[in-house]
Amino acid sequence: MSKTIRIAGAQGFYGDSPLGAMQIAMQGEADYLMHDALAELTLSILQKDKIKDPTMGYARDIEVHARTLYPIAFSKGIKIVTNSGGLNPESAAQKVKAILEKSGIKGIKIATITGDDCVTRLEEFKEKGLLLENLDSNEPYPAKYPVTHANVYTGAQAVKDALDQGANLILAGRVADPCLALGIMAHEYGWKIEDASTQEDWDRLAFGITIGHILECGGQASGGNAYSEWPMNYSVSDLGYPIAHVNEDCTAILTKAQHTGGKVSRNTIREQLVYEIHDPTNYITPDVVVDLSNIKLEDVEENRVSLSGIKGKPRPEKLKLVMGQHEGFVTEQFFFFSYPYTYDKVQMFIKAVKETWAKLPVQILESRFNIIGVNGLHEDAVDIPPAEELNQRSELGLRIALKHKDDRTGKTAIAGITCLGLNGPPGVISVPGWGNMNRAMLSLWPTLIPRELIKQEINFVEL
Repeated sequence: MSKTIRIAGAQGFYGDSPLGAMQIAMQGEADYLMHDALAELTLSILQKDKIKDPTMGYARDIEVHARTLYPIAFSKGIKIVTNSGGLNPESAAQKVKAILEKSGIKGIKIATITGDDCVTRLEEFKEKGLLLENLDSNEPYPAKYPVTHANVYTGAQAVKDALDQGANLILAGRVADPCLALGIMAHEYGWKIEDASTQEDWDRLAFGITIGHILECGGQASGGNAYSEWPMNYSVSDLGYPIAHVNEDCTAILTKAQHTGGKVSRNTIREQLVYEIHDPTNYITPDVVVDLSNIKLEDVEENRVSLSGIKGKPRPEKLKLVMGQHEGFVTEQFFFFSYPYTYDKVQMFIKAVKETWAKLPVQILESRFNIIGVNGLHEDAVDIPPAEELNQRSELGLRIALKHKDDRTGKTAIAGITCLGLNGPPGVISVPGWGNMNRAMLSLWPTLIPRELIKQEINFVEL
């Protein structure tokens, strides 16, 4: 009889609600909870924390999880795999250990996975002759902005190895999102990863990655954020997060915890499958290239979808390295204008702002003026309705944003237009906190490096 394990997508991003995972753990509906906390820019956010405090740099919601979720999960024999370690897995492990000890929890083995952090190795890479070209622009490194972090998307081997060595909780750095699930399956079923060499090997790895990709965004696979199920005729306030009942023969049933909101359907699963993968026939991950073109999805009953038919190809020769860049600062302010002459007021206000800034001793690198409800999302990609129509709107919002190098520039620029609240067009209000919305502007530099330059390391902390 084919062995089956249950893996739950317990978190889709840093700051996601823990309630979905709590429901799964309390009902004992999973053998593993998979937490994905690292979106593309999350490491830049964590780097800001680490600069302020060298013991930080991990996703801080693991502290909440350690107080609430982890004790329940461990009491049910559920293991947890997460990349919430971010830039500082070792410090995260010590923090979690301290919290669990206060709860009286014993017999837990915490594994950390490191080796992805390359911020101190960039000069070494240059000396080896690596150009580190930007994948989007082909521009060679060094970038023109300061680097905040540099992390490689690593694969599932270290996850498998840590579980093989008895880990109950894995706190990893930048393990690629779907590889968290693949590592679990490779551990449970004894699959080859780094030494995969046959079509059967690659198909298994591709299946594991596909399950991980479905689970990695949490509630998106179980009815959240779903155009395919619009109008969403189910509750989203108590959304049940997705659970994969994974079989050793590379088939699965996708479902959710009982008595929860949301919906698991062929629609929700296939919508998640095409999310962020670019080419469905060549979904590139560190361990395998996945071909989803022959996938078979079927609604077998309510909130239960069967999955099979995944094919794999050999892994890519190189790994993806993403560097964060500090491009300066952004300051923004919101204003709202009321009927009558709504649009004309907005245009008069924008003109006055530009004229004021031209007279101030500030260096503004770029400025944007977006009209909320008109071009607030799509900017120049949309046609602006005629002024006659916009003047009939009961209200219009205006977002003003400016990019600058000096963190004092934003406050000066916004202070310079404060007087327009009285001196400008009538019928305008603003969001409080003029000039206080100054924040760092972060961007990404994606590139490729030879995989042989990266070696993952596993360490353990035991209670």
